[in-house]
Amino acid sequence: MPFRSRASAVLVGVGLFVTVGAPIASAAETAASDLVIINVGDVIQDDLYAAGSRVIIDGTLDGDLVAFAGEDVLIRGEVTGSVTIVAPQVVIEGAVGGSVRVAATSLDISGSVGRDVVTSSVSVELTGTSTVVGDVILYSVNAQALGEIGGTLRGTMRSLDLAGTVHGDVDVEVRSLTIVGSLAVSGDLGYRSNRSAEGLEQAEVDGAIVMKSPRPPNIRVRALNALARILVAMLLIGVSILVAWAWPERTEKAARAARQSWLKAYGWGLLIFASPFLLAGGVGVLVAVAPASAWLPLLAIFAPVILALLGILLALALVAGVPAVLLLGRTLPGERGIYGAVLLGSLVV
Repeated sequence: MPFRSRASAVLVGVGLFVTVGAPIASAAETAASDLVIINVGDVIQDDLYAAGSRVIIDGTLDGDLVAFAGEDVLIRGEVTGSVTIVAPQVVIEGAVGGSVRVAATSLDISGSVGRDVVTSSVSVELTGTSTVVGDVILYSVNAQALGEIGGTLRGTMRSLDLAGTVHGDVDVEVRSLTIVGSLAVSGDLGYRSNRSAEGLEQAEVDGAIVMKSPRPPNIRVRALNALARILVAMLLIGVSILVAWAWPERTEKAARAARQSWLKAYGWGLLIFASPFLLAGGVGVLVAVAPASAWLPLLAIFAPVILALLGILLALALVAGVPAVLLLGRTLPGERGIYGAVLLGSLVV
């Protein structure tokens, strides 16, 4: 059956693409509890998989701990195995016999860890009483390492306050490194930064103190980035010409309206473009003032709305930019039709 218009042909083509390319959604069963707690004196001789608002270990867990919490995970007792945690706040005041792997907003360790610590957290604090037998690998915004580290301290962070003892090397990439107290490093003290470290006179380093320049972007990554930009530009030019072909009269009308009142047109466009970011900022403020137990429910409610707005914005941007490039193409010297003006305006942009 022939299509009645160019627009219907485009819409049917897009619909077929979305239908064929859309992934099949699947559901998963989950189990959760408000509070998961091991009381003082209790001993669980098995691995524990815990999910709840809070997970508190005051007793002994003779095994591994895997925990997902909406508020916090607090270990004041003993976990003989390793710990894997996803939660807004993680506090380890007791003992962990194995490794600690954490993704959190904040991680505080004042107890002991028998192996390594690996974390991606906004804020990390290893207090002066903390002891880590193995390596410490930090990916964070702000970090403090003030206790004893038996292996190497590595990672990337914006700021690092360092003191205590490191029996291996220090190899970090930071914006600012500050020695805030007495520091003993058995190996090398190496850091990548544009700024010299502060307080180095308080450090006793058996090896060398080496300041390195930040790593330049990988050449392959830069090449892929350039290729991606070229492909996106070609895609956008193709979409612009396709939209002008499907809706020529509406494209011309929108360009004329933008020419007559460009401040109003671009003002509304800017407001629409900023709407998901304004909503995300409002949600961020709401999450900041809300108790930690409400973070996950709030994000579960608003995250899909923000993602939907971003998707709508992307679709609108692909269409709404066409009158703008048409107007630009018509503004440049020379006579050309709608497709030539769209192509020239797109190339300039």
